[in-house]
Amino acid sequence: MLDSSRCKLCRSHLMTLGRSGILLIVKAIISVAMTAVLVACGSQSSSPPPITIAFSQGFIPPASLNTGAYAGIAATVTNDPMNGGVGFSCTPVGACGTFSPAGAPSAIPVCYLAPDSVPSGNNVTVTATAQSDTTKSVSATITIVNGAPNPCP
Repeated sequence: MLDSSRCKLCRSHLMTLGRSGILLIVKAIISVAMTAVLVACGSQSSSPPPITIAFSQGFIPPASLNTGAYAGIAATVTNDPMNGGVGFSCTPVGACGTFSPAGAPSAIPVCYLAPDSVPSGNNVTVTATAQSDTTKSVSATITIVNGAPNPCP
């Protein structure tokens, strides 16, 4: 049962607050709620996670490869909002072999064709670079040995 003296007291407080006071309270409640939502969703000033790149499972560069032979190589780029894909290169330039094609979407293999002759030092370094952020790359060394060629299919 309602106590009529309490109701009169509440009414008198509401009358004292008036319309502008009630509006201030409502605005404060809305402001607190919006702040809570923004905090829960993260700040607009927070930066997205950095782009990373790694060779893809199943398409990791081999430790060694015959002259003129091929290997499928792929790299996966994560946290790339532009989906720029991967570019491939190798050193020593001119004696390291070729890629067909030279770039691909993330996690899609390309054909790496080893050079026709063993390069100086017997090794080549293959590098996969994120196209959306060329400061992000991953490299692997492949030892090139004389052997039967096996060109890209």
